[in-house]
Amino acid sequence: MIPTYGGVLSAIKKALQELVEEYRGVRKSLWDLVEGQKRIGAAMEQRWGSEERRKENRDEEEGSKDVPGESQEGATPLSASC
Repeated sequence: MIPTYGGVLSAIKKALQELVEEYRGVRKSLWDLVEGQKRIGAAMEQRWGSEERRKENRDEEEGSKDVPGESQEGATPLSASC
């Protein structure tokens, strides 16, 4: 009977080793995905940040042009300087 148990234990040990190797492969794949998502997130944040700055600058420029009768400084109306 002891040789039978030895064979069963050997088969179990081999199966567990294969499971551990599979787990390590899956773990590495998941880690790579997480790292990739971090890089993608950083790139998107950088792009959106620069787009937001451009939009804010464009809005500021349009806002200063929308006010009729004021100089660029916005302090005095142009008609008052005549």
